[in-house]
Amino acid sequence: MLAAADQTVKTWQPKSALAETNEVVQPEDWAAQAEAPNSSLIVRAQTLLNELGYDAGPSNGQLGEQTRDAVKSLERRNGLEETAQVSIPLVTKLERLTR
Repeated sequence: MLAAADQTVKTWQPKSALAETNEVVQPEDWAAQAEAPNSSLIVRAQTLLNELGYDAGPSNGQLGEQTRDAVKSLERRNGLEETAQVSIPLVTKLERLTR
């Protein structure tokens, strides 16, 4: 019995995590909100961008030029489409990058 357990331990391999289990998918009915993100989403994005070294300016909830430039810089460096928009998927990516 111990030999069987030892063999099981020796041959054990972890399974790969599915990317979709670690992503937040934006529901379709939130699309209108994505066009005009709320200030708390912008504040979170600004805070995380600043933590990562992108100068998004003060975390004030305003989507100004400095914040847009920081978002574009992040998108460019990560091979993403440059939209300069704050969205739930963007904040999700920022959350992952700050871990």
